Amino acid sequence: MSELLSPNQQAAVERLIGFIPLLESGALRDVHTAYITTGEYPAPLRDLQITFKTAALAPESDNWLAWSEQARPYLQQPERIALSDAETFSRLLSIATHSERFNRSLFPHLCASGFMLHLLKRLQANHNH
Repeated sequence: MSELLSPNQQAAVERLIGFIPLLESGALRDVHTAYITTGEYPAPLRDLQITFKTAALAPESDNWLAWSEQARPYLQQPERIALSDAETFSRLLSIATHSERFNRSLFPHLCASGFMLHLLKRLQANHNH
């Protein structure tokens, strides 16, 4: 995968992978509640979201709402991300990149639910090959 990315995208992927320990630690487990309570993203969540956007890994035109029913199993069981095919993985990256356009509370939920952790682990696996 890394040979298909620009140098800026490669650097952004490495920054994204750097969020894995934070997600594994459970530090973002309550971010959804914090967002609902305050209406603001906590700093680590905001940093993660900005890094996803600057990485530009998902095409702007990918309309994930059109296939949201197909994404449901990955949202409900994030560990399935590891087994997703390349096209599905690309679409799952779209959810992480563009989710706030349609539902501002979805991004914090993705972090709290384990979806983001599994997505970044898959990104790491792809990046290392």
